[in-house]
Amino acid sequence: MAHSCRGICFFISVYVLGSCLSAAQLGVQQVKGIVGESLTFPMEIPNLPLNTEVNWRYGPVGPDWPIARIQNGTIKAGFEERFTGRLQRDNLTNSLRINNLEREDSGFYQMETYKQYKGRSLFKLSVYDPVPKPRVMQIHSGEALANRSCTLLCFVGNASEVNVSWMRNGKLLHTTELEISQEMQGGNVTYTCVASNPASNKTTTVTPSHYCDEKDGAETPRSHILIPVIVIGVLAGILITLYLRRRKKAVEKEGSVSQEKEVFFEGR
Repeated sequence: MAHSCRGICFFISVYVLGSCLSAAQLGVQQVKGIVGESLTFPMEIPNLPLNTEVNWRYGPVGPDWPIARIQNGTIKAGFEERFTGRLQRDNLTNSLRINNLEREDSGFYQMETYKQYKGRSLFKLSVYDPVPKPRVMQIHSGEALANRSCTLLCFVGNASEVNVSWMRNGKLLHTTELEISQEMQGGNVTYTCVASNPASNKTTTVTPSHYCDEKDGAETPRSHILIPVIVIGVLAGILITLYLRRRKKAVEKEGSVSQEKEVFFEGR
């Protein structure tokens, strides 16, 4: 049905993104990005006439306000201050690109076109922190020591939203602690420590014999704790010794001055 208006026209879009309908039911395409990197929305508008106006809208719970307008091959942004200088038009697909992603960029984005080409696309962007490279170290337990086995820990520190697991031959083992029997400690068998989130993953591949052979200087939690304690203890001892020496000299100096005063007054 054709619509026309005279004077001032208003177009109102209502977005219902509550719990009743899922993103899939609403026709929302899920996309993921990484903090500090760039993302181009996965869509292509072929043979787009230059005079076609393309508008992009954004909102944390729905595409509520405009952030960019593309027309005649150029992009006009600056509608939303925090996107200033970070939005570009992709020359190949005519899609929108966001540079230097931030966690706050997560939300809903909608593309609308008018005139000769009419279309609409809705995206939900989730931005994640970069995944840190996982680390591996040897840990000890009473059972491991009794069986002369070796347990390797795969970890990433305090990173949030990161899953960590061991992998062998492309199969996840769904554990962060890998127990290596004495028979498995030889040879060149490798295991991969995997850290991942929904947007990316990083790996560290190790040969168990390198960590399980104590002659190779395998790192253990005990050594990580003991060395700093020794260093702190030595530094504390040096500082206390210096303080006591300075205090002793100050006391001796005060005593010498007091004696000189007593002699002076007695002489008078």
